[in-house]
Amino acid sequence: MKVYVFKSLPPFLWGYTRDLRALWTLEECGIPYETIGLDCGPNGLADETWFEPISPFKQVPVIDDDGYILTESGAILFYLAEKSGKLIPRDLPARAQVYRWGITSLSNVELMGLPVLLADLQGDSNPHAQALRPWHVEMLGRFLEPIDRMLTSQAFATGPDFTVADVLLTCVLRELRKTEILRQYPHVESYRLRCETRPAFVKTLSEYEDRLGIPRGSAK
Repeated sequence: MKVYVFKSLPPFLWGYTRDLRALWTLEECGIPYETIGLDCGPNGLADETWFEPISPFKQVPVIDDDGYILTESGAILFYLAEKSGKLIPRDLPARAQVYRWGITSLSNVELMGLPVLLADLQGDSNPHAQALRPWHVEMLGRFLEPIDRMLTSQAFATGPDFTVADVLLTCVLRELRKTEILRQYPHVESYRLRCETRPAFVKTLSEYEDRLGIPRGSAK
């Protein structure tokens, strides 16, 4: 399997890009893969015109599974779990819970968390984003508070077992790792850190940093 990833990034994006999600899942599922690296310039991937037929929005990651091309990180992660039979239960109701929490991570937590990250990255250059930041933080609490309570009685998003939903939720939470927000939700933060100690994630992050040519720990 081929996976399109970044091989260069501006420093402010180190450790935030969504190719980490796909690479981590490939490692967890034990699927052999090769990476195809792209350079992210000042205009993102706009200059990579050859990439548009592969990824219509010129976004990473993309997988090419023997000619079957799939974009969008959430779809990719579910596909990899289903293909490998790992990180997802066979029982339909249990599997639906994995989809539920994966979708919640993307459509609720990330929906409110990403504007906070962008506001912090852009700083005073985007006063509109700064003005909306407190509202997004407040809305994040609507989701993080019940997740924090849930994690007092179970280890992972759907129960006792680590699933692909945890890859998505952990990666979404990583977008907030340098803010003050997660400190308000100790069980959520403990969960994130615990998931990031998994050998597959440690390997993925180390190879990600090596691919970018940055010091180890720079994307943590």
